[in-house]
Parts: sequence; C-alpha cells; structure tokens
Amino acid sequence: MSQLASFGIADSDLAPRLKFVNVLPTAILLIIVASLLLSGAPANAPSFEALVDNAGHYGWVGAALATAGSLVVGLLLQPLELASIQVLEGYWGRSGPLAPLAAFGSWMQERRKSRLDWVIDHLTDRLPLLADSAAQKLDLLPDANLLPTKLGNRLRAAEDRAGAPYGLDAVMAWPRLFFSLPEDALQKVTEYRNQLDIAVRLCITFGLGALITTALLVLHPLWLAVPAICALLSWFAYHAALHAATTYGIAFTAAIDVYRMKLLRDLSLKMPANTDEERDINGKLMALWERRGGWPAPVDYAPAGDSDTSSDPA
Repeated sequence: MSQLASFGIADSDLAPRLKFVNVLPTAILLIIVASLLLSGAPANAPSFEALVDNAGHYGWVGAALATAGSLVVGLLLQPLELASIQVLEGYWGRSGPLAPLAAFGSWMQERRKSRLDWVIDHLTDRLPLLADSAAQKLDLLPDANLLPTKLGNRLRAAEDRAGAPYGLDAVMAWPRLFFSLPEDALQKVTEYRNQLDIAVRLCITFGLGALITTALLVLHPLWLAVPAICALLSWFAYHAALHAATTYGIAFTAAIDVYRMKLLRDLSLKMPANTDEERDINGKLMALWERRGGWPAPVDYAPAGDSDTSSDPA
C-alpha cells in the first residue's frame, strides 16, 4: 500500500501529468535534502549510520509526512507549470534584477545568429556540410525578437512559423485548435508536451538541489560532489528539454497544418477556396479573438448543413 492510501488518496486519483511533472520532481528534491539533513548535515559530514538512525527514529510518520508534503507542493506548483517553463525560456522582464542578464543573453543569441548567417552566406560553396549544419541551427531560432536562452528561442521559432503561412497567430489559435483536435492527435501532442514539461521541471529541481546541497555541504569539501552531480543532472535535463522542445514544435506545427480547417468547420465558418481567402479569414479571426475594443470585419458563417465536421481534417 502506498503512503497516500493512509490519507484516503488512491493512486488512480492522481493524473499521470500531476505525478510526473509536479509530484515526482518535488519528491526527488525532498529526498535529496531530507537525506542530507538526516545524515547529519550541515553541522557534521554526512554519515550512513546517522541516516539510518534518524530515519528509524522518524519511521513511517516521517515518510507519510514527506509523501504528503510532496503531494501538497506538487499541487501548489501545478498552476505554475507555464511560469516554470518561461523561466528557462528567458522571460525575465525588461526591468528588475534579471534585466541585465536577459539583455546579455539576448545579445549572445543575436551574435550566434549572426555567425550562422555569415557561415551560410560565405561558406555554402566551399564548405557545404558546415553551411547545412548552420542552416539547421538557424531553423531553431526565430527570425526576430530573440530570447536569452536556446530553449526560449526554439519554442518561439515554432510558435512564430507554425501558423505564418496561413495568417494565423499560432499562440492565439492553439487554445482554440486544442479543443478541435481528434483524440489520437491530442494524445500525441500532449505526450510531447509532457516530455518537455518533465525535462524542464527536472532541470529546475536539480538546479535547486545543487544550490541547496552546496549550502548544506559547504563546510565538508569532499561532499561537494553531491551538488556537482545535481548540477550535471540539471545540465542533462536542460538538453533533454531542448530535444523535447524540437519534437513538440514539430508536432505543434503539424497539428496546425493538418487540422486548421477542422477548426474553421467546428466554428461553422465558410470554407476558403484558396490560401489567400484563408489568410483573409484568419486575419479577421485574429482581430476577433484579440477582444481589444471595436468590432473587426465580419467573418462569414457557412450556410446551414455545409459545415461538416466529419469530413477530412485538412
């Protein structure tokens, strides 16, 4: 029986996303810190004997409280999932203590983009493989408004380009399209998004673990290997998040390519005859969805019976 059962909570009551994106990283951090405290840190160098003795003293009561704490913190962190990703994306604000770091990071990304452009412009004929590699890296950067981190730019590049051929603001259209996706497509996109969120949360968890364990072990130099391992795991998790962001961006873009017309049908709108008409309709929808005063140009509804949501999605 799990510790949660003693609180009247069945394992099936917790959604997989809550367990893996919020509760699991919280539990990992709690286990790392609690193990060091129970083993004698920070006053003494950690010892296995002290860990066993203190763990036996607290027993199942301590384990139950730790489990409950992980669950409570996980629940409290669930509304902050987007904010946690935005931290690693580089949305640090134009004012405040992180503003200089944000400006420096964006400048570094601009320099990186300039180097890639130079390689493509000057070395395509002489070093085609190097130029191809530069072009692939450039595809992972947005055309403008670069963010301070690779993760932020990778996600922004997908957001900027996904709906561009159709006159869609992908960030604005996605919450509407999400409700129009068929179940199999929704599950696949959600799977990729969960992979991204888990990697981001683990990156933050191990980063915090590195800071906390450094504070607990700073008086015991030989044990500083623990925060070093946490920092290394945070680095691996960040690179996993980069790969997950690329996969999610591909799925995100493909969903818009394939199912954007289904969204128009579900909205009972008149179907465009070509891409020019589609861009015109989408421009009106963007203005309508912005809800910023005034009334945008009208969007034509399909005649009754012409909006067939059972037809092919694209």
